[in-house]
Amino acid sequence: MEPYLIKVEADISGGMPYFNMVGLLASEVREAKERVRTSLKNSGINIPLGRITINLSPADIRKEGTGFDLPIAISLMCIMELVDYNLLKNFLIIGELGLDGEIKPVRGILPIVNMARKSGIKKIIISKRNLREAVIFDDLEIIPLSYLNEILSVDNLLDLIIKSDEYKDDFNCKINNGCDRDKNYSEIIGQESAKRAITIAVAGWHNMLMIGAPGVGKSMLASRIPSIMPRLSMDERIEITEIHSICGLLEEGRLVSMRPFSAPHHTVTGSALIGGGKHPKPGEITIAHKGVLFLDEFPEFNQYVINMLRQPLEEKVVKINRNCGSFVFPADCLMVAAMNPCRCGYYPDRNKCNCTVNEVKKYLSRINGPILDRIDISIEVSRTEFSDFSKDKPNTSSEDMWGIVNKVLDIQKKRQGGKYNSKLNASEIRKYCELDKESADFMKSAYEKLGLSIRGYYKIVKVARTIADIEESDNINVNHLMEALAYRMSDKYV
Repeated sequence: MEPYLIKVEADISGGMPYFNMVGLLASEVREAKERVRTSLKNSGINIPLGRITINLSPADIRKEGTGFDLPIAISLMCIMELVDYNLLKNFLIIGELGLDGEIKPVRGILPIVNMARKSGIKKIIISKRNLREAVIFDDLEIIPLSYLNEILSVDNLLDLIIKSDEYKDDFNCKINNGCDRDKNYSEIIGQESAKRAITIAVAGWHNMLMIGAPGVGKSMLASRIPSIMPRLSMDERIEITEIHSICGLLEEGRLVSMRPFSAPHHTVTGSALIGGGKHPKPGEITIAHKGVLFLDEFPEFNQYVINMLRQPLEEKVVKINRNCGSFVFPADCLMVAAMNPCRCGYYPDRNKCNCTVNEVKKYLSRINGPILDRIDISIEVSRTEFSDFSKDKPNTSSEDMWGIVNKVLDIQKKRQGGKYNSKLNASEIRKYCELDKESADFMKSAYEKLGLSIRGYYKIVKVARTIADIEESDNINVNHLMEALAYRMSDKYV
């Protein structure tokens, strides 16, 4: 996920005409020599006959992508004295070439430019179609090019430089810092208990499972979670935007303003969900970083794929090891899953459900204990009663829930430096989630009678801490623990 600088070196010497490229190159990089040769020719630039050698260093790092086309072409133009090499010192150059000399955009330009800034490089040459991403940063000097022959159309290449801050407003990079209100919880009739559980889950960043019959509103409840999540800081926006840029998901080069919501189909492969492949790339869990990963029809996912979630849900990163190296992708997302209580979806309503007890157990066994142990809150989403349609009934909106979430975040920030309750380690739990004698006796009884694991015990205490914060209580009492335990045990089917 973090780019690194590659130095492009070119040499033309005497000998039989030959174009060679070295430096541990992927196939698309090796193909660059044909794109560069043809692009230069069609731009009116004839490469002199001789032995051409292009080196991309460091030589022990694998090079991928098509962004090396432009620096290779410009390095050859420097040798031919068409461009003054001294002018290009401390320049970042990246872009793909078409056969007609067009300079095409490349993926991941935002993290590349950000890396260059941190390395002290403030001047860049990129495709004009990548300009929208680059001008996000104020302190850059940019040469945006559409065609290669534009370099030859000016006496001094530096005359093409523009200041990024002058174009920032034109490209609408300053965006509203508010929450998405297109999908509002006020549109969902009833389900007040589910809305409270969702508020608790978001406020403490607790993973959640919803169980209910088809059509009761599980997907509607999940899709509105981004509307109550805390606003993104500028650092978080850049981080999320960089991920989306690398994955080719960035819309028109603008900064991401809303927290991501990723809902992969249950036929998703392990590599697509977690990340991986021959040359590992981010998966859906990384695309959902700082947002929501929604897994609908949870038991229908391949069991092997579900089990791959164990480590990312605990450590909030994906670690992949291959022969070509070790990779770490961010995966700090809120995992929300939804499922039916049986294959037909209506258990335990025996008027509609004809599944046998063994069929129900077999269906539910697709989600094993270790995964369930990593889910903090489990709720039953029941059918909405007709009386809930009454105008006199209270109907919680996204604004109401968002206000509660932000209140809890302020409390957590003051108490533990903004660290979510779900991310507290054992020592921090003892410090911030201290139980009085009555609460400790209650948890001792629950621990022994229900056979809780250590992880399960800590998760109940952390959820109780979030509930206490919602109630603006400094101490965790038995009522908070009872509600947290109910969320833990409410998945009675499982």
